[in-house]
Amino acid sequence: MKVLGYVRVSSEMQKQGYSITNQKNKIVDYCKYMDYELIEIYEDNGVSGMSIDKREGYKGMVNYMNENDIDGIVVYSLSRLGRRMKDVINFLDELRNRGKVFYSIKENLSNSDKIGNLIVNIMTSINEFEVENIRERIRDVKREKKKNGLVYGRLMYGFDDIDGKLVVNEFERNVIKRIKNLRSRKWSWRKISNRLNEEDIKSKCGSVWYDGSLYNMMKSYMI
Repeated sequence: MKVLGYVRVSSEMQKQGYSITNQKNKIVDYCKYMDYELIEIYEDNGVSGMSIDKREGYKGMVNYMNENDIDGIVVYSLSRLGRRMKDVINFLDELRNRGKVFYSIKENLSNSDKIGNLIVNIMTSINEFEVENIRERIRDVKREKKKNGLVYGRLMYGFDDIDGKLVVNEFERNVIKRIKNLRSRKWSWRKISNRLNEEDIKSKCGSVWYDGSLYNMMKSYMI
């Protein structure tokens, strides 16, 4: 039986030590135990499971499956396949319709029977619900910190972090006013970024300006 493996870890899970290598080892060991021929393991490192478009490893696996004769897909955990219920179910339906097997090692789940399919659907729903809960908690924390004048997320240009409190940086605020003025005079983002670099005015992280980074910074001020 010929199978492909797929592993994924998000940036947040990297911080928690959730290892790509560990997932690969689990897949290799499982395939050896089951006497499967593991053709290749595709990976997405530091990529969210909420979007298929940004997952080159996932797309590579699907393309290989479409162009070659393989029998199934093996993952370490169902959540590694994706976090959006619709995407996961559509993919598993495609596998089942084409007579291909899906197996998740951690949950001991397969699409080979009705009970397995039901559990997969339930687990996928839970994974998506967990992600939404986490996002909502993060939004709540940010709103509360903003209301109390505390630093949250990435520090915006125009502010400093003084003992956890947001404090206006007068120099940077004047730079913002100047950028607004130059934009009103039809200066391009590139021309403005070049002028700031010529005057050795750095970005918040201390680097030079680019037209794209300048535009993204000023979006916060609705320019």
